[in-house]
Amino acid sequence: MNYQLKLYIFVLAAIFFAGANSFAQPQFTIDRLPFNTLEYDEFSPAYFKDSLAFCSNRKNDVLISYSDTSDKAQKLIDLYFTSMKDSRKWRIPQPFSNGLNTLFNEGPLSFYNNGSNVVFSRNIYSLKKFGNYSKPGNLMGIFFAEYENGFWTNIKPFAFNAETYNIMHPTITEDGKTMYFASDMPGGFGGFDLYVTHYSYGHWSKPENLGPNINSEKNEAFPFIHSSGRLFFASKGWNSKGGYDIFFSQEFDGKWLTPQNMKEPINSVYDDFGLIIDEYMQSGYFSSNRNKSDDIYSFKSVISEFENCKPQQKNNFCYIFYENGTSEGDVKGSMRYEWDLGDGNKIRGLEAEHCYAKTGKYIVKLNVIDSLTGEVYFNQAQYEQIVEEIEQPFITLPDISAEGQPVKIDAKKTNMKNFRVAKYYWDFGDSYKGIGDEVTHTFYQEGVYDVKLQLESTQGRNGIRKVCVYKSIAVKKQ
Repeated sequence: MNYQLKLYIFVLAAIFFAGANSFAQPQFTIDRLPFNTLEYDEFSPAYFKDSLAFCSNRKNDVLISYSDTSDKAQKLIDLYFTSMKDSRKWRIPQPFSNGLNTLFNEGPLSFYNNGSNVVFSRNIYSLKKFGNYSKPGNLMGIFFAEYENGFWTNIKPFAFNAETYNIMHPTITEDGKTMYFASDMPGGFGGFDLYVTHYSYGHWSKPENLGPNINSEKNEAFPFIHSSGRLFFASKGWNSKGGYDIFFSQEFDGKWLTPQNMKEPINSVYDDFGLIIDEYMQSGYFSSNRNKSDDIYSFKSVISEFENCKPQQKNNFCYIFYENGTSEGDVKGSMRYEWDLGDGNKIRGLEAEHCYAKTGKYIVKLNVIDSLTGEVYFNQAQYEQIVEEIEQPFITLPDISAEGQPVKIDAKKTNMKNFRVAKYYWDFGDSYKGIGDEVTHTFYQEGVYDVKLQLESTQGRNGIRKVCVYKSIAVKKQ
């Protein structure tokens, strides 16, 4: 990916249910898509109706836009699309030759309004002769287009494109009202920062830097805004493992929360960027150069559907003790019945109600004592009381939390006999999922959420067993 983030006029500049703390179990499986090439780069996928659009510098005989006139020639970027023939095979990628591609760089891109509109990156000067590459100020800008009668038309530049810095990598909400992008404009926190602009009354607002909770002293780019409001992007800052890593954040109460690393297998020690994810956050695509050239990978959540979830039962260590066939009339004078409950507590009476503080085995005795001296005359009965937790998956989380407040959740008190746990899956009730025996999740809206925990066993004679419980948490405004 050496053609990215270099401030040459011919170069396309480059630059995540909840985040789980335990990643011993990978949350996603990944696959390198078969239409990738070894010689060229394929990157920055985008959803386009029932197809997948992407950027590539592969040779395009139709447009002849695979080299430039600089001293150090670079393969130029065009836009392509493809779709699946069936569940395994992809069609041969075709260029967006009907209005979007030129002799210069195009992409990445983002579609909105049900695919009838697109916003994309392109060199500012693109419709003139090839010599424009030597023209000062031919950096990257953002452009808009409309799809009409099979062609992309009415191409218009973003009002804030400039000849002195790059504006690129747009991602836009489905309604076309909010757009995020990357830029190395002056006044940022690093080389490339992420910005936001809003469309109102026919105009885009002045771009606003997303601030130090998103932008580091290094480069941030390739943003993707999810329908939930979660922002995915690539960064060399924060806690990147090496090269660019993919992070996600969420805006809460006017501020962006600290970015979370998507972890392996999506992130690696190579450059990983350009992630998109479906509405349910179960599958998607991203780019990586872990196989030498930039390639597009698919990913899919390994978290299965949550089956037959039951409400989590509350462990109750309280018991009522009584002895059949006895009565108060059986003892005379100062003699009384007294229960010795085995944990240091004693209760006088023929019946005793007691709550143990913890699990264990307790020797419970019903004694007849002298109420004046406390001396035991004789032992009427004796039992072994086993106090144990209910056999079930167990969710530890508070009953109440506040919006935007990270909540620690774990399954460490799970009590399952003859069930060897292989995997822990979480559904937080707000469209996000997680994995691992201990997770941290942030709820962003007031409400009551059913947090589900599903356990999967190791393979046994009867296959893999699953068991699921849920517990509610009330999330209130701060």
